[in-house]
Amino acid sequence: MAQQRDRQRATRLRTWSAFGDLGRRPGEYEVLTHGMNHTMGATPLELPPEAHGNRWLREHRDGMALTVPDWDAFRDPDRVTYGSYVAAQDDRETYVEGLLERFDEEQHDERLTARQLDLLALAVTPARYLVHGQQMLSAYLQQLAPGSYVATCAAFQTADQLRRVQLLAYRTTQLARTHPDRAFGLAERTTWEHQPDWQPFRRATEEALVAYDWDVALVSFQLVVKPVADAVLLHGLARRLDTVGIPLDSLITDDLGRDAHRAARWTRALLKFLTDADPGNRAVLQGHLDTWATHGTAMAAAGARLLGAPDAEATALETWDELLSAGGLARPRTP
Repeated sequence: MAQQRDRQRATRLRTWSAFGDLGRRPGEYEVLTHGMNHTMGATPLELPPEAHGNRWLREHRDGMALTVPDWDAFRDPDRVTYGSYVAAQDDRETYVEGLLERFDEEQHDERLTARQLDLLALAVTPARYLVHGQQMLSAYLQQLAPGSYVATCAAFQTADQLRRVQLLAYRTTQLARTHPDRAFGLAERTTWEHQPDWQPFRRATEEALVAYDWDVALVSFQLVVKPVADAVLLHGLARRLDTVGIPLDSLITDDLGRDAHRAARWTRALLKFLTDADPGNRAVLQGHLDTWATHGTAMAAAGARLLGAPDAEATALETWDELLSAGGLARPRTP
């Protein structure tokens, strides 16, 4: 009887059985995402086993401390596909292009005061360096991701960061043309490398760029650098720009914040997935967080100073705490 039931079950299987026990037909999201990571075999890349790429993946991904029985069980809460991403971002770009055109016609940049230009030169245009670092960090998470569902989330996040780099560069060029005496487009590197309140962001970004183990890279960037930087230099910055009367950059920054909210959603889902997959993963993540959390607190304080908005620090820390709580994690409290 048992053999007969097995044969009957085998005859009922359809091509979508490769997606696991979904209990339903796979949707477009699963069809386009499931099992697409070709580097999960014994020899990850189609190269000799001791080729540098294979050794790198074995050491920095396969040898990490996180334990997950099935990485393909993770799901992006937004279930983003290439098609849905392109359609959504096309709408966002149409909106931003409309803003740029309308405010250009109204001579927005020509009417900016010296105080407003000072804020843009200090807290907005130098962020191009920070965001480019975030783009590289997102790409590294994608390249080494141990499952295609996680990799897809990181890939779209990388595209988000590229969009932000492009808009910062565009606004920098506009400001440089309108105010050639202010060194827009020329002074940002010096500001990034030497202005005191940018240094916690630079230090955290550069150290995260050499966090090669995937679990450490995940914590250092996705749980520290990105959420704190986004809380201050997207959400907090949008409010500050609106307060001081720079509506164009406030609206653009607020729109970019939508991308950050989506990144936070999949990050919270991944944290819950990891701690549900193996309770021991919480200790691994918390251990890495204990090492990296000082970067986050320093960034929150420095970001508030950059904005000239003391309340931005507490708001950023509160947002950060909410993200970490999804995995039962907590930033260490200093005495």
